Amino acid sequence: MPQYLSTDEIRKRWIEFFVSKEHKHVASDSLVPQNDPSVLFTGAGMNQFKDHFLGRAKLDHPKQRAVTVQKCVRAGDIDNVGRTASHHTFFEMLGNFSFGDYFKQEAIAWAAEFLTDPKAGLGLEPERLSVTVYAGDENLKIEPDREAIAFWKRYAPWLQDPGATEGVEPGWRIYAYGEHDNFWPADAPSNGPNGPCGPCSEIYYDMQPGGSPKPVAEDSRRYCEIWNLVFTGYDRQDVGKIVPLPKP
Repeated sequence: MPQYLSTDEIRKRWIEFFVSKEHKHVASDSLVPQNDPSVLFTGAGMNQFKDHFLGRAKLDHPKQRAVTVQKCVRAGDIDNVGRTASHHTFFEMLGNFSFGDYFKQEAIAWAAEFLTDPKAGLGLEPERLSVTVYAGDENLKIEPDREAIAFWKRYAPWLQDPGATEGVEPGWRIYAYGEHDNFWPADAPSNGPNGPCGPCSEIYYDMQPGGSPKPVAEDSRRYCEIWNLVFTGYDRQDVGKIVPLPKP
């Protein structure tokens, strides 16, 4: 049976889980960034860490890892606010970050653990979870994210499903999409903005279990995105120019 957790309990479990993984708990930044003229409001947990990703700042912590609950404001899809159950102007974003410390393997392993562990995490039903990965871009010479696929198969064997015939690998609830769905910021390689970016792996919860598995992009009412793992491994400097970070 699923657990019903209060917002306070979810925040508490999130912070405690990643502190146990040697992350530093960093307080939410201001909604109006103090030293970032590129944005009007803080729209993501990574905003306060741009210099950390680019190697210009360090955490005062033995491990270069952070966990946050960041207050955010977004207005890009404001026309959908009040029309759907998943669009908001203000929300809190739970984030775990690594600055040249760990990368895809640990991020995926800990996500799988937190989502399904009933004591330390959320205790979600594994059979209701699906994931997506980046399909790659031949023009930018970015390969499909085969690493993420391999790690999901290793740490989330519950994604295996004989009925999932349309995934990136038949028999697994793992689907691949392009830069609009599985790159952060969305469409960054083509449209910007400049700065830290990378492919991502999204995790979806099936709101209507019992039917045959379907690619998550085909049914937005059935599948709800609950987590986006961003693998910040690049610095976008111009259209078509994406440079690998020295320590992703």
